[in-house]
Amino acid sequence: MNHVIALAAGGTGGHLFPAEALARELVARGHAAVIYTDDRGARYAHALEGLPYVVLPARSLAGGVGGKLAAAGTILRSAWRARGDLRQRGARAMVGFGGYPSFAPALGARACGLPLLLHEQGARLSLANRQLLRFAAGVATSFADTGGVAGLSADRVVETGNPVRRAILDARAPYPDFAAGGADAGDAAPLHLLVVGGSQSAAVFGRVVPAALRELPAALRARLRVSLQVRGDDAGAIAATLAADGIRADVQPFFEDMGARLQTAHLVITRAGATTIADLLAIGRPALFVPIPQGGSADEQLRNARTLEALGAGWCMPEAELDAGTLAARLHALFASPDALPAAAARAAAAGRPDAAARLADAVLQLIEHGRPRA
Repeated sequence: MNHVIALAAGGTGGHLFPAEALARELVARGHAAVIYTDDRGARYAHALEGLPYVVLPARSLAGGVGGKLAAAGTILRSAWRARGDLRQRGARAMVGFGGYPSFAPALGARACGLPLLLHEQGARLSLANRQLLRFAAGVATSFADTGGVAGLSADRVVETGNPVRRAILDARAPYPDFAAGGADAGDAAPLHLLVVGGSQSAAVFGRVVPAALRELPAALRARLRVSLQVRGDDAGAIAATLAADGIRADVQPFFEDMGARLQTAHLVITRAGATTIADLLAIGRPALFVPIPQGGSADEQLRNARTLEALGAGWCMPEAELDAGTLAARLHALFASPDALPAAAARAAAAGRPDAAARLADAVLQLIEHGRPRA
């Protein structure tokens, strides 16, 4: 029996891309899917091509009393609109992917009596998912050990992994041949380094990474093939500076061919957002994680990075500890070791869930048929 399944996601790629991956999996199985997001999510219309989506007003509950009251009014109005749309479409279930724009559609689904499945991309339930947990029939997690779900019964929690875009899955390939070499190595085999800052980019990478690369020994600099994402007007100047030090670098504000660059990468320097991690694990590439510094209980990226470090799939370098000398020393050690990077790549691949969209689709259909995401 075919169903109409609703998905709600915040307006960042970290929330929206997993929703898109699930939607396409459901459509491939003969079901219908609709995505609810906000105006930021609508900027990813190219990624949602062919999928119906509804843009609803959204506002965070952060701020003072006045801001909270205004946000509450926006949420209630959007929940009412979502409720009407869900009924008109005949939706059978709602999947929430987090972010404050997911709150109103989830409440609208609740008002319709639809079962709600939350998907958590990170290693700990996000604020929106924690607030919606009381209404949820179940939670799908990306990691086996996810903070915030300990009190739920076993049949309400299912580990699915984090759904990954088809463009990333299509780039899956074995870890590229790796030839380690020290400061005086004459081996000219190239070493591919990919540096990306996620959907928010990362200005710190544009400052620290080029300086660190210039501190590396000349023989190692000659072997490097660097893809460096830098926002702003500095790309040309950074590329010229690196070239003057014998480093071949492609410096751009954005990479359209991320799958291909991940495929050839020996090491990635990146933030620790959940979607970035899912992509790395699906392809099996090691990374130096520099989490966005958030602080306190909101430090979700630090938790993600520590989780991957514990798995042996990468290394966590907090931004407060990131400087050119420290990064240069770490890069030199990793590229000089014959085992460190290939071993981390193997552990990343072992932790990956390239079938996460299929596993999550199974959980959704299990929820519709039996009221729980797992038997």
